[in-house]
Amino acid sequence: MNPKLIAAALLLAFVPAAARAADDENPYKNAKVGDYATYKLTVSVAGMDIAGTMTQTVTEKTDKEVTLKVAAKVNGMAVPEQTTKIDLTKPFDPTKLNQQVGGADMKVEKGKEGKEKIKVDGKEYETTWTSFKVTGKANGLEIDSDMKVWLSKDIPGVLARMESKMKVAGQTMDMKMELTETGSKK
Repeated sequence: MNPKLIAAALLLAFVPAAARAADDENPYKNAKVGDYATYKLTVSVAGMDIAGTMTQTVTEKTDKEVTLKVAAKVNGMAVPEQTTKIDLTKPFDPTKLNQQVGGADMKVEKGKEGKEKIKVDGKEYETTWTSFKVTGKANGLEIDSDMKVWLSKDIPGVLARMESKMKVAGQTMDMKMELTETGSKK
């Protein structure tokens, strides 16, 4: 499995955080260094089922900016870490995702929305789900994705679940991420 292909797909993990409405407060405004969220990954591509984990951690924070590190393991192998800085003086804008995610050049179109309760590790979260169409390039690979994300203000980074059906570099890939743990390493 091409690690660059998986890394490009993982960049889409930032889309859900960017999905908050423009009038909402930045979801990282109250984050603290050490806050993390860990997700179970399930990827199906080229007839293979791939399992993994991804952890998003706040590594630095000022009044104006937060730095996130995304570390992932897929089938026991580390995927190159991604780091991004998020401007806390502005709400996330999914149409400017390329400025927020490691140079990715993405176009994000918002679709339908709804509300749903999701249970994670015995705890229930109120979520808002939104569907998106995401197209563009990440890590030099063409991406065309239909995704649905579930967000909750009670989760660091707000993502509770993500499901995506995408074409990356001409290959069809199904990816699911589900929150398994949150907390603080401090």
